[in-house]
Amino acid sequence: MRFQGAILVPLCLAFSAWSQITYTLPVIDSSDRGSPVAISGTATFMEVFGPKSVASSGSFRLEGRNLSDKSILLLLAYFDEAGPNGREVRHVIRVDHFFWGEIAPGASFVLAHGRSRRQTSGVRRDSLGPAADPKAEITVQYVQFADGSTFGSEIGASDAHRLRTVVFHALQRLDAARGQAEFRAMLAKKIEPDEADVFLETFRHTQTVHGTKAARAQVHTGLVVAEGPAQTLPTAQTVQIVQK
Repeated sequence: MRFQGAILVPLCLAFSAWSQITYTLPVIDSSDRGSPVAISGTATFMEVFGPKSVASSGSFRLEGRNLSDKSILLLLAYFDEAGPNGREVRHVIRVDHFFWGEIAPGASFVLAHGRSRRQTSGVRRDSLGPAADPKAEITVQYVQFADGSTFGSEIGASDAHRLRTVVFHALQRLDAARGQAEFRAMLAKKIEPDEADVFLETFRHTQTVHGTKAARAQVHTGLVVAEGPAQTLPTAQTVQIVQK
């Protein structure tokens, strides 16, 4: 299969000078049969050809829909993408509604959106052979439902479960802050690992845009939502989540 369903938009095809080609293609959902989540989306790759190299970049948007009759707390998926002249990149996507409420049966949601890493590779000026097919493929690895049942392998989800514990205890400390000044100071302090600290950026953004009172309310709401599931949390520990 070559460029199935792709829209190729050549902007300039004079290879002897600078040229640019853009590819837009649908994301292929390669999840196992019986996956409780259906995923769709598009990926766009832009390649700029120079005399001796080609620079690749891109963007993507992924949307999901809960096909099951159960509410979802956690979704883990691998998104593999590559432009015709770029190296394949795997994005590890985790959507955790532990602190935000569940994904209801039949609900549609934005799974992820972002930009691909910029890459530069060598290319011969006289190389007119066909490039590789662009790739945009996603696979659901694991789903945890609100009733405790799961789909897929627990192996890849262990980091996400432990990360919840780190974030939960960080939110507990923030919720117990004595006064606005102490809350701001605690929120500004970086926590480990980096993935847990990134989660706190949501509250830092709220504090910057809407004020400390709004950020405190958001922290407290997150704890209230997690109150039931938190009873099964393990002891807090450091965890490293890697995007390959």
